[in-house]
Amino acid sequence: MKQFKFAVIATIILAFVLIQKSNAQNQPTGLYLTTSDYLNHKLSYSTDPAHPDGIKIFAHQFLEGKTVSVVSSGKKQILEKNKIFGYRDSNSDDFRFYGNRAYQIMDSTGFFIYRADKLMQQGKGYKPIKVYYFSTKSDSEMLPLTLENIAITFRENKKFRLMVDAEFKSDFSLAAFDNISKAFKIKELYSESLK
Repeated sequence: MKQFKFAVIATIILAFVLIQKSNAQNQPTGLYLTTSDYLNHKLSYSTDPAHPDGIKIFAHQFLEGKTVSVVSSGKKQILEKNKIFGYRDSNSDDFRFYGNRAYQIMDSTGFFIYRADKLMQQGKGYKPIKVYYFSTKSDSEMLPLTLENIAITFRENKKFRLMVDAEFKSDFSLAAFDNISKAFKIKELYSESLK
């Protein structure tokens, strides 16, 4: 009887995982040609999940390539990264191009927080680590998420700067995420500072 219950539970879990994976792969992908397109959730060269062989998009991330390729009906079109905003991938994650690199948009409430992997020397070799950046607007300069950059950028919001100084002791801690509220702690402080 215990084996039967275990088999039923395992089957339910497996079905749930497969459905979630299928749903993630059926999300449209495409390019945001402008900042306005991103803000209005308007995808160009959008893929149709029902016809995955239709349009293919290649962001050329290796060595920070300067172009994006779009292949449709066997025809290839090249777009320059510095002339488009970004893209949405099959996991529904949005990315912004900045300096020929793609940065994942992690949060856009109040100000933007981005994440990118960067190779850093760890012992005898290199390992990718997650590095965080921010910008005040979707199309403004992107800066590393550091205590100094926050203090300079938000110098007019004294309450926020004081809250950040009291809460965070290192640059690394600025990326702290509150799993209960599902938000970056720095964003919670920013919202609180505006009250």
